Amino acid sequence: MQHIVAGVLSLVQHITQLKTQPYYYRPACCLSCGKAGLWMHGSYPRKSDRSGELNPVFIPRFFCPCCHKTCSVLPECIPPTRWYLWEVQQVALLFLLAGKSAYAIAKELTPSRHTISRWFIRFKEQFHLHKDVLCFWQMCLNEVSLATAMRLCHVTGVFVP
Repeated sequence: MQHIVAGVLSLVQHITQLKTQPYYYRPACCLSCGKAGLWMHGSYPRKSDRSGELNPVFIPRFFCPCCHKTCSVLPECIPPTRWYLWEVQQVALLFLLAGKSAYAIAKELTPSRHTISRWFIRFKEQFHLHKDVLCFWQMCLNEVSLATAMRLCHVTGVFVP
């Protein structure tokens, strides 16, 4: 199970925060049983920086002494199940919506043309499910980053893909 911490908007900020204030990441209570008092339980390395300059990025883990489960805590900038940061995906989708081709975008960004095309295909396939809220999302993304929007979805219990 994973928890997303607000306000950590870049990998550099995450690395600094882990070095200076590692307990900033400690959840107030267990995500499984709801009890307080989680123990720091090490970390695991994750390759979140596709440029490779900051890899590996360490993700803190916590252990619940009551239910004996562990949880990982991600900074807001790292998506739970994706290879690329929210920021990269947001830029790619905005370029696509502005009319740039996936080939042209792939020359500027790290993801391949195939990955960018897959993101856009998924976006178009899901459009009919989300068309009523896309106006909200357009206004939302003008105000906050995709990472912040996804963290807010996570906090409210909405599945973050």
